[in-house]
Amino acid sequence: MPGYLQRQTCLNGHIISNFVGTPHGNAHMQAFCSECGESTIINCLSCGMPQHGSLRDLPIISDPKPDAFCWNCGKQYPWTERQFAATATLVNEEELLSKEDRRLLASSLSDLISDTPNTALAATRFRRIVAKVGGTFKTAMYKFVVDVSSETVRKIVMGE
Repeated sequence: MPGYLQRQTCLNGHIISNFVGTPHGNAHMQAFCSECGESTIINCLSCGMPQHGSLRDLPIISDPKPDAFCWNCGKQYPWTERQFAATATLVNEEELLSKEDRRLLASSLSDLISDTPNTALAATRFRRIVAKVGGTFKTAMYKFVVDVSSETVRKIVMGE
């Protein structure tokens, strides 16, 4: 049977199982995440469709991070929303950035988490502005890129 197995993920984005619907996957399901204690889901909270886990034909291969958006309705999953909101707050609180840099960086975040015509601009802007501050802020911002952004963004930001 082609298609995907279901994935179980906590609301913070920790993957519990990529194999829901199989004996192995069902045996590892949890009501709460063992990493952070948050509750878990297997379906999109917006439309109710299952998250994509591993491909049925390749059950030993799985993506090490959950999807950012629902494949059916296009809405952000809770972990994407949370990371986006936390990063936007971090940007707005960074006192070493000018008001204009904070505004530009905050307005670029949505283009960093999905491939749009503005993604390359957003990634380039991100790299330039974040380099001005460095330190813990830079580390947190790069974590956002690694955790949530597309491969295109990661390559631009990381200079690959």
